Amino acid sequence: MNYLEILQIIFGIIVILSALSIWYQKEVVKSAFSFLATMLGVAALFVLEGADFVAATHLAIYVGGVVVLLLFGIMFVHKISDEKIISDKQYKLSGISLSILFILLISSWIFKSNLIEFIPNKAISSNADGSTLDEIARLFLTDYILFFELGGILLTIALLGVAVLVGKER
Repeated sequence: MNYLEILQIIFGIIVILSALSIWYQKEVVKSAFSFLATMLGVAALFVLEGADFVAATHLAIYVGGVVVLLLFGIMFVHKISDEKIISDKQYKLSGISLSILFILLISSWIFKSNLIEFIPNKAISSNADGSTLDEIARLFLTDYILFFELGGILLTIALLGVAVLVGKER
């Protein structure tokens, strides 16, 4: 067993324990920090597998965006109501049931459709230092330029929507 396998086991345990901690925390802020630990552990697993671009994107989106937005929302609601936000577990069974149903529906939709054909079957090669960023950048700006531009347009529209919403409140 080499050091990479040991690190994978350690980060895997961190991810599992912090994900379980999200479930069992009573306070939403502590759940948000457990979510942060889970996302950092998943990013570390991506790095260990050599998917540095996926790890960087994962950190930017989940840690840089979702966790910060979640904490900001919790603090904003806490300022309005001036009471401690505590998670209620009364809807646990219905939440689990709906989650399983949702996963089954999405899975059946993916396997019945032809989405699998759109997944490229060629492997992304890494350069001399083991990074895949050069190849991913080349693919984004050649083969997948349409999706790259559509993503940029979607993000611009979202930013304009936020600006309009903030402008209406003032």
